[in-house]
Amino acid sequence: MVVNGTFNNTVLVSLYTVILHLLSEGFSMDSAGSASSSKANFGNGVGFLHKGGKRKFPTQLFFRNDAYHSVIPRIGGPPSILMHHQFDAVENEVQWDEGCMNDEETRVTHTTAQKPCCCSVTDVAVGLRYKETAKYVPSTSKGSCKPMPERSPHVAAECNGRGLSDEIEDKPSTSAQSEIEYGYQSLHSLENMPMATQSSSETLKEEELLDVMLLLYHLGISPNFRQAFYFMSQQSQSISLLEETDRQIREKSCSEQVRRLKEARNSYHEDLVDCVRHCVWYRATLFSQWKQRGMYATCMWVVELLLVLSNSNSMFHYVPEFYVESLVDCFHALRRSDPPFVSPALFLMQGLASFVTLVVKHFDDTRIVNPDLKDLLLQSISVLVQYKEFMLVFENNREAINKMPRSLLSAFDNRSWIPVTNILSRFCKGSGFASYKNGESASSATFQVLLRETCIHEQELFFSFLNRLFNTLSWTMTEFSMSIREMQDKNQVADLQQRKCSVIFDISCSLARILEFCTREIPCAFLMGPDMNLRRLTELVVFILNHIISVADAEFFDMTLRRPGQHQEKTNRTMILAPLVGIILSLMECSSTSERRELNDVIAVFASMDCPATIHFGLQYLLSYNWVCFLSHSLSILYLLP
Repeated sequence: MVVNGTFNNTVLVSLYTVILHLLSEGFSMDSAGSASSSKANFGNGVGFLHKGGKRKFPTQLFFRNDAYHSVIPRIGGPPSILMHHQFDAVENEVQWDEGCMNDEETRVTHTTAQKPCCCSVTDVAVGLRYKETAKYVPSTSKGSCKPMPERSPHVAAECNGRGLSDEIEDKPSTSAQSEIEYGYQSLHSLENMPMATQSSSETLKEEELLDVMLLLYHLGISPNFRQAFYFMSQQSQSISLLEETDRQIREKSCSEQVRRLKEARNSYHEDLVDCVRHCVWYRATLFSQWKQRGMYATCMWVVELLLVLSNSNSMFHYVPEFYVESLVDCFHALRRSDPPFVSPALFLMQGLASFVTLVVKHFDDTRIVNPDLKDLLLQSISVLVQYKEFMLVFENNREAINKMPRSLLSAFDNRSWIPVTNILSRFCKGSGFASYKNGESASSATFQVLLRETCIHEQELFFSFLNRLFNTLSWTMTEFSMSIREMQDKNQVADLQQRKCSVIFDISCSLARILEFCTREIPCAFLMGPDMNLRRLTELVVFILNHIISVADAEFFDMTLRRPGQHQEKTNRTMILAPLVGIILSLMECSSTSERRELNDVIAVFASMDCPATIHFGLQYLLSYNWVCFLSHSLSILYLLP
């Protein structure tokens, strides 16, 4: 619908809401034969999305010839290209049992004793309480709430004794045309029609409504959620700015400075009020309990559908891209919802564990033509592994255990290296030199073992990954050093450039930690065979040391990286120097404890480099660095160096 040249998604949102309510909460036929929302069935799983057992989906929905669907991008490419490909014969319908892709002992469905989050007892109780509160309205803005009065007996009798169809029949017709000519039927006729005739199942299947609902979500709802989360973020930022401004007002004594701070505070307060209004509106329109329940059930349904279709090589190519995009966006919108739908510990475990299977299985699937779609799945993994509750699901997922380590090493390329770096560094978090294990961190000993085994048994893949890791870390440190020097020359720290430096530095530290993990867990890749990997490693260590030490003003270095609200120990040189020490310690320890004599000599490789003064100064800098706050028992090994 076009209004004043712009697309108005109000109609799309309304249609989506109606269809979601129909598929999730269900409709029943009352005694008069009219369709109405079933209050008694609330939470009992009677809606289409909450029906357990056998499920089916008509695949002919992917082959409709209408103008819109003929141009919708598909997973296998544009429809115009898919027409020229020869695939196996496609089925008209796919069928499966709910939860069939999960292990029987951990399966959570609408028919098992343990119900999904959308139908759990707690959530239903919350929904019922929400419906109960709808019976109360405030008498005044400050007065207490009281129940709405019931209709008086004579009003009820009048309403029940005279139907709506009677009122219509009493009205004189303003046209000579009969109702039949206009295609209308009297309400008396509708009431006397058989139930099967009134039902829309013969003309519009629930699966078709699901298909339409996913498209409506993609077109109209997804932008609304992005706006909602934007205002939530702005609200938090405005609160932080207000608190910081109040602190400065208390500390300042100059009246002129206080005046300017109060003006800034008024501006922040206006922004906060505007954000709060938007957040309250979005909370009421997007995050009501029944909508969250329906969104969760939708995610469960679509995840299973996509996993079933992925087993059919021919059908998977024709799946519209918006199926995947709507699923991922709906999943994360529900995960970040305010108020939360369920606790993070239950969000995946109690109904959506198969979402992990989907993203792990397809983030490097060659059948997916659009690289943005693969990035979307990979970014989902990168976000989820930041939380220990979700990491536990990955560690217990068969697809993740069998496939993810190798797929991550393969996906470390020019396009996807940043999310892969975030995932790998999260796996290795807290296991390096001078690093501490935070109880809230999501490090994974399970995936550390799996990564080590993958690197050892697939040497060609590991060496290819190692080569890209060397190149990427060298590039990020060069970019970081150039940005620092540029700010030093200008003698000022611009916000945008400071943010850029901070991001590049964080990524460089993560890459260095991954390299430290490789030297600690697979030292034979550097100490045995050709010394190319060892030489590149030592050159990179010296290269990073030279770039870090060459920044003469250490205070300027730390100020460039420090961001509001961060502790100094998390933003100084220790973050990049500690992995370098860990690399040297791992190689020296392996060389000193190994019984093999054919190992490459680490000290000899350092000595053969044509910059002895730089190497000596760098190693002395590491020895004299203040490690008091980060010391571990392995520091003594550092003095094995000459």
